[in-house]
Amino acid sequence: MAGKVITATSEGWDGIAVEGYRPGSPDTGVERHTIIGGRKADASEAGPTMELRYFELAPGAASRYEKHEHEHYVIVKRGLGHAVVGESATEIGPNDVIYVGPLELHQFLNRGDEPFGFYCFVDSCRDFSQQPNDEDLARLAASPAGKIAKPFAVPPPIKR
Repeated sequence: MAGKVITATSEGWDGIAVEGYRPGSPDTGVERHTIIGGRKADASEAGPTMELRYFELAPGAASRYEKHEHEHYVIVKRGLGHAVVGESATEIGPNDVIYVGPLELHQFLNRGDEPFGFYCFVDSCRDFSQQPNDEDLARLAASPAGKIAKPFAVPPPIKR
């Protein structure tokens, strides 16, 4: 892919469709904008090796509580949120940067009255998310993050 400039608009980015968290899922209060790249089945496929997404959570909404083998990086654009990473929960806001390591359970939650938006950088060729098991959920419930996390806020991913 040649270099490209994608211009911001009042609704997102020029030419970039707003998607739901998961196609065909009920309204979760989460919007996803895939700004650059996209998921690849194989690294040899044409296109960027990284994917840049922007998520925006409505007040009270949360991302999926999940883990996966790939790492990712999150940069908060606007609003106030919580980052649940492992068994800790941290208040986050504009310009904060969050690193999520491989197989770390994580979730992002809007803790404000305005939309909470963040950029998420991941490899284009990556595994699919994994749901927490009963042991993971018990550990979460017993931790400080258990008072904040919403582990069932978003339906599980579609098996492919």
